[in-house]
Amino acid sequence: KRLGSGLPPVLIEGETGTGKTSVARWLHHHGSRAKLPLVEVNCSTLTENLAESELFGHERGAFTDARTARIGLFEAADGGTLFLDEIPSLSLANQAKVLTAIEDGKIRRVGGNRETIVNVRLITASNADIKQLVADGLFREDLYHRLDLLRLQIPPLRERGSDIIRLSNYLISRLLRKYRRPAVGISPQGERRLVAYGWPGNVRELANEIERAIVLGGEGEFDFAQLPGVLSGAAGGTPEPAQLDDWFNDSWSFPKRGFKLESAIDRIIDHALEQTGDNVSEAARVLGVSRDQVRYRLKKKNR
Repeated sequence: KRLGSGLPPVLIEGETGTGKTSVARWLHHHGSRAKLPLVEVNCSTLTENLAESELFGHERGAFTDARTARIGLFEAADGGTLFLDEIPSLSLANQAKVLTAIEDGKIRRVGGNRETIVNVRLITASNADIKQLVADGLFREDLYHRLDLLRLQIPPLRERGSDIIRLSNYLISRLLRKYRRPAVGISPQGERRLVAYGWPGNVRELANEIERAIVLGGEGEFDFAQLPGVLSGAAGGTPEPAQLDDWFNDSWSFPKRGFKLESAIDRIIDHALEQTGDNVSEAARVLGVSRDQVRYRLKKKNR
C-alpha cells in the first residue's frame, strides 16, 4: 500500500513445480493492481521470431503473415501485471528489449516507428539460478540487476518438512470438494511417506498424487501406498517406513570409556554426506532433519 501502484519488479526462483505461477498470481491479486489485468506467458513456449511480436506486438505488414496490427503482451497488461515465466528462455536480443521496456516504460511494435507508453508491474520467474546464467554469459547482467530488486526463492518440496502435511491437507480438502467426496484425512503411515519421499516434481507432483489417490482410492484414510520407491513397499520385499525406522542395532554396546554424543552426531552427518555425494539437501532428507540443521552442524564443526 505504501508504494501505491508503482510496484517494483519481482523475481521468483525455484525448481519446476514449486508453485512459482501461483505465487505470481497471489502477488497480483493481493496488490494495488488486483482489479487490473494479469497477463501471463511462459517464455519457453515462444520461438525466437515469435517472442518479439508476442511481447511487443506488430504493425500490419511487419512480416509475411502480419495482415493486421496486433498489440503485444506489454500493451495488454498496461496498468496491471505482466508475468514472464521462464524468462531465461528469451534470447539476449529480446532480453535487451525487455530491459528497455522496463526502464523507459515504452515499447515499439515490430515494424513500427511510434513508441507506446506502457505501465506494467513485471513479475518474472526462473527454474534456474539466473546469477549463474549471467556468469555463463546466457543472461544479460543489466537485466538481472533490474529484475532482482525483490527476489523470492521458493524451496523445493523435499525441504519443507512438516509443511508437506499442511499443504497436502489443503489440497485434499480442495480436491474432495471438486469430486464431491466426503471428508477424509491422511493416515500416520501416509504422513510418513509424504515427508520422506523426495518429490522431484514438487507441488505439482504432490497435487497429482493426491488427485490420483482420491480418484482411484477407497473410502478410508489416505496412506499413499502408490508412491514409488522404497516408501511404497515395492516388489522385492522392500520394507515399509515403520521397518526402515528400526535401523538401530540392539546388540551394540556402549564402550566402557563412553563416547562423545556430539562427535557421534557429526560422524553420522559426515556419513550421510558421503553416501549422498555431499548433497546437503539429500543428506538432510535421509537424516530426517532440515537442510539448515545440517548446515549448522557443519559450520559448528568447522569453526
